[in-house]
Amino acid sequence: MTDRLDAKRAVIVAAMKARKTRFESGDDSELLVWIIPGRLATAQRPLRHHPLYAGSGAIIPKQATPLMFKWAAAVREAGIASIISFMHDRDRRCYSELNLEAADINDFFEKQGFTVARIPWEDPSHSKADVTTKRKSLERCRAEALKAFDSFPKPVLLQCSSGIDRSAPVAAYIWQERSAG
Repeated sequence: MTDRLDAKRAVIVAAMKARKTRFESGDDSELLVWIIPGRLATAQRPLRHHPLYAGSGAIIPKQATPLMFKWAAAVREAGIASIISFMHDRDRRCYSELNLEAADINDFFEKQGFTVARIPWEDPSHSKADVTTKRKSLERCRAEALKAFDSFPKPVLLQCSSGIDRSAPVAAYIWQERSAG
C-alpha cells in the first residue's frame, strides 16, 4: 500500500513541477492538477510562480491585487467549491500587502464563495523539526484533510505553496482512501 501511495505522490509532484515551469513562463491557463477527477485537485498558492511575483516567501505587491481576484474566478470557473489550505504563517504573509478586503488569504477564499478548511502546516522543506515531528504533522494533516474532504462540497482543492511537500502527500493519501481506482 505504501508503494502505491508513494508512486501517486511522485506523479502529483511531477505534475506540480510541470505547472511551475509553465507559470514561470507566463502560462497560467491550467491552474489545477486533478487527482480524483471532479472531486479532488491540487494547485500552487495564487501567484506562487508568477513571472513577476514569484518566490518562496516573497511579499506580493499591492498592484497584483486584481490577479488574485482573477485567480479565484478561474478556480471557481473550474468548478472548485472548497479549499483545504495548508498555508502556514510564512505563506499567508506573502499576501499581506494586497487589498483583498479580507483578514488573510483564507478569509479571502471564503469571501470568494469557497468553503475553506484551515490546516496550517509548516513546509517540511523549511522546518527544522526532527523526522518524528514531521511525520506526526503529516499524519495529523492527512487526518484533518480527509475529514474536511469527506464533509465539504466537491470538488475540493488542496493547496500549500508549491503543491509538493504538503499538498502532494495528502492528495495521494485522500486518493488512496477515497478513489475507486
